[in-house]
Amino acid sequence: MVLLAHSGSFVRTGELVDGLWGEQAPATGGAVVRTYISRIRRLLSEHGLGSAISSQSGGYMLDPSLFALDATEFAKMVETARKERASGYIAAAAKRLEQALDLWTGTALAGVPGEAAERERFRLERLKLIATQELLQLRLELGKHAEVAAEVPLLIEQNRLDEPLYEIYLLGLYRSGRRAEALEVYRMVYDLLGKELGVSPGPRLREIHNKILRADADHDDGFARAPWAEPPAVHLPEEPAGTKPERLPDRQFVGRGAERAAFQDLLTKSPGLLFVCGPAGIGKSTLLRKFAEDAAAAGRRVWHLHGSATARAREHLERFAEELSGVPGAVLLIDSFEEMADVEPWLRERLPSDVVIVVAGRTGPSAAWLTDPAWAGKIVIRHLEALTATESAALVAARGVDPGLRRSIVDFAAGNPFALSLAAEVGRSMAATSRRDAVRYVVDNVLALLAGSAPTEVHRSALYVCAHARHTTEDLLRAVVPDGQAAELFDWLRAQPYVEAAAHGLEINGVLREALEYDLRWRDPVGYERMHRRIRHYVMGRLLRDARDPHACVAVMRTIRHLRRRGQILSRMGEEDMRSSAATPADHDELVTMARQTHGEATAASVQFWLDRQPEAFSLLRSRKTNRLLAFMSWLTLRTPEPEDPVVGEIWHDVPPGAHIAIARHLICPASEATPSPITDVFQARMMRGWLHEPGLAASYLVVANGQSWRPLMEDLSQYEVADQPYTIFGHDWLADPPAQWRDRHLDEELWAERDPNLFLHQDD
Repeated sequence: MVLLAHSGSFVRTGELVDGLWGEQAPATGGAVVRTYISRIRRLLSEHGLGSAISSQSGGYMLDPSLFALDATEFAKMVETARKERASGYIAAAAKRLEQALDLWTGTALAGVPGEAAERERFRLERLKLIATQELLQLRLELGKHAEVAAEVPLLIEQNRLDEPLYEIYLLGLYRSGRRAEALEVYRMVYDLLGKELGVSPGPRLREIHNKILRADADHDDGFARAPWAEPPAVHLPEEPAGTKPERLPDRQFVGRGAERAAFQDLLTKSPGLLFVCGPAGIGKSTLLRKFAEDAAAAGRRVWHLHGSATARAREHLERFAEELSGVPGAVLLIDSFEEMADVEPWLRERLPSDVVIVVAGRTGPSAAWLTDPAWAGKIVIRHLEALTATESAALVAARGVDPGLRRSIVDFAAGNPFALSLAAEVGRSMAATSRRDAVRYVVDNVLALLAGSAPTEVHRSALYVCAHARHTTEDLLRAVVPDGQAAELFDWLRAQPYVEAAAHGLEINGVLREALEYDLRWRDPVGYERMHRRIRHYVMGRLLRDARDPHACVAVMRTIRHLRRRGQILSRMGEEDMRSSAATPADHDELVTMARQTHGEATAASVQFWLDRQPEAFSLLRSRKTNRLLAFMSWLTLRTPEPEDPVVGEIWHDVPPGAHIAIARHLICPASEATPSPITDVFQARMMRGWLHEPGLAASYLVVANGQSWRPLMEDLSQYEVADQPYTIFGHDWLADPPAQWRDRHLDEELWAERDPNLFLHQDD
């Protein structure tokens, strides 16, 4: 058997001994082998094959030309089938593989003992499995989806951890109209690989799963003829009737009104190029399918080129340009354009001018395309944004999710269509698995699609920092990831399509930010705490250094609130939306009116009382656009008690000569009911400047109507609760506890307190 397996090759005697007995070889193993060879030669000589085994010094060789082996014939037929498939002869290749597999009559080398036999048996059985997989893939290409879906389960029982079989099974189920079963099989595979091997499914299996979730036409076809369009002149072999993949019904498409209007303009006015940009999962492929429906409804012919056909894209495009030039109203949709950058010059130079073209990619058109005179005035660029809360709710409802889960799914997904769809599907079938596993499953898939893989562990660390910090600068990376690569890491982050370049640095927002946060807390809690400490140390150091700058204080205040968000979806309202000013006499009546409307007559009377005594203590925030009063606060300076104000009477205590007490007495903010917010951050920054740099400040106090909302933030800033009825007062003794001691307070609570339940499923242990 060993000589047959190495037919045509020299095999040393020691190898024969090892193959027969392994570690149990007898001391006389070499002599026994020579005896066996002598007996085999005698038997072969009786059939005229005495020269079949030749001897060399220390070993033997079998002449392969004298024998016909099924294993050799099998290998030749498989190789021929692969060549036929590469040449496009799909049916012939499938027939050839069937003939090759017919050579098998049972398990290879059944009953043959020895380690060598076991190794050869494993090799041959593996080759058989690979050939079987290739045959099933060919049958999928021939449209025999239901047959394939029926055959694969038995193979899976015998090869439980073989991912290619699951890839074939998912495609067979999906293309035969059994989408829900395909999704359930993936869930089962995900759990199986996690429990057995501690890994997630591979990229190919994840890609198929993502396409099924999006109801993509997932054939690697190059041109995939839209089922609603007239047969195009250029396309690959069509699928048999009844095998078209499912698509999302119209009721599950929401939003994108501006993009559809831009596409209609191209259809009805003049042809041109619409470039749809956005990160992974933002809904580009779904939008292109909707464009195809819109074009078909207008009587247009549609061709769809996928990035997965990169190897043959040039060939398809050349045939398209040649055969369809001059065809009125043709529509070309190109998806995953980031995978086809090498054909962009050809597209710019050769595409017919009367064709409506839509290109979807993670980044926009190149500078060469934008500056090409031939395309001047013909390019429309649309950057896809996250869905609104209303649109997200509509999408989740259309997928039949339990109403009790809809709000949490919408909050978690932050408008990302992929995350919405995935969480919705998991939420609908959550009873099949634990909630913790469901969350882990969603997070893993969000990370795999939206972020992909990082080049190194240091790059991955920079990604986690960017998700955790409010804004990431090169200086912050230098402080938090001390490896001397801050500039390189910053440039790498900036180049990622899911990273936004904001005014104060780089940002990762939405569902990817929360998924990265969740992942690191689960994967490396010690590393998460170390990262958080370094970011917080950097931020508080900046506050102590730059507290005289009001803009820096506002930025630090928002960063502190961001660091303790624990899953909250924070408002994106920025400082640029409002302007601050001191109160003037002309503002007094407006301030009193706002106080009365927000908190009643008692508060209005208090505002009027202090406007008469310390008008300079009042600061206002107005809308830059409308000049509307948004909020106001007072920062009172007191050196003696004021008996007419009950709040002052409650907190007053003697101070040293030359010192004073400061009170944020009124914090009136109707829009957010005086809770921590982007508006009140500006006032909080004003208080911070007073805490750090106001000469003679002995103690400070903040009076708010809803202490429960303020309590976590105040505790983090070492502001202690003094009273809570009928209003809450927070205070700090700056003489006993100076601000330099803030830096590392309350980290445990900040890091490990219960998260806000915006990950749509709570963990269970």
